[in-house]
This record gives sequence, structure tokens and C-alpha cells, in this order.
Amino acid sequence: MTRIRPSLWHCLWGVPFFLIGVGFFAYTLFHGLTHITDSLTQVVVPGSTELNLQPGRYSVFLEEESTVNGKIYSTKQSIAGLVCRVNSIQNGSALLIEKPGMNTSYSLNGRSGHSVLEFPIQQNGRYTFACDYGDSPRGPDVVLAVGSGVGEAISRTVMVGLASFFGGFGAGLIPLPIVLIMREREKKRLRQSGQV
Repeated sequence: MTRIRPSLWHCLWGVPFFLIGVGFFAYTLFHGLTHITDSLTQVVVPGSTELNLQPGRYSVFLEEESTVNGKIYSTKQSIAGLVCRVNSIQNGSALLIEKPGMNTSYSLNGRSGHSVLEFPIQQNGRYTFACDYGDSPRGPDVVLAVGSGVGEAISRTVMVGLASFFGGFGAGLIPLPIVLIMREREKKRLRQSGQV
């Protein structure tokens, strides 16, 4: 029996590309998602902190589960009446704080939160971020996290991960049609020479 070349085993040349794609997919998701909250500044409120901010749109996240300075916070109670303010330290002007246009949430590294407020920064500078319950009876201590680009970072991480996976899958399939085409040509050549 005449052996037709190349062998179908040559299709396995695509396996390393597939494995590389899967590996990069796993690494991108693990590394990207575990560092999503790195840019967020945690603030225990009622309380205040000073932030050095660049121009952009910042989100405020309420962290239902969190740890700050070794203390575990679990927010189950109502925080009705909690009011937050952002003021420029340079001139004391108050910034507009509003509800987020897009709901973003995360749950990783023992922290879970969702966006509750957002505010724009027009110029570099230091700002005071403060929250309290005003004249209402004192509410629970909760953890808020302030930062920008969290939603974009999550989307970017997922997109890069998926691109890696499907890119590796696609590259892994490349040898298959090449091998099949070459085998068909070899069959045709052998038929014409009377060997098949």
C-alpha cells in the first residue's frame, strides 16, 4: 500500500500554538483581574482622605467585603444618608458628584464592590474626598474605594484574553488545511502515475 504524504500526524504541529494561546489566555485573565483593584484608594467612612488626582473620570465603589489595615469590613446594613464630597485643596471648590453612567462591579482578592458614584477631574491637583451621614443618626463604618479606569481595565483584560485564546486556536488550525491540501495533491499525483 502506497503511503500518502504528508502524514496526518503533521496536523499536530498546530498543538503548540493552541497551548500557547490557552496559556496566555489564562495568564492574562489571572494577572489582569487580580490587579484590577491596585489603582483604587480605600477610604473608611465616615472619614476623609487627600487624593492626588489626574484629569479623568473617577468612580467611587462601595466595598461590601473588604479589609483595611487588617480589619475586616462586611457591609450588610443600610448606608442611607451617607453623603460624599470632593473639594479642590487649591481653591476649595466643590466638584459635581453623580450616579455612575455604567454599573461596574468586582469580586476578587477578598474584596467585592460596585460603583455607586462618579465625578470628573479637569486638572491635576490634590483633592479632599470626604463622606459622612450629616445630621442623620450615625451609620455603619463602610469602605469606599476611589479610582479611575476599572471598568476599562476589566474589559481590556477580557478582550486581550479572548483574543489570545481564539488567536491560538486559529493558529493551531492552520496546519490542518495545509496538510489536507498537500495530501490531496499527492493522491492526485499518485493516481496519475498509476500508483494508486
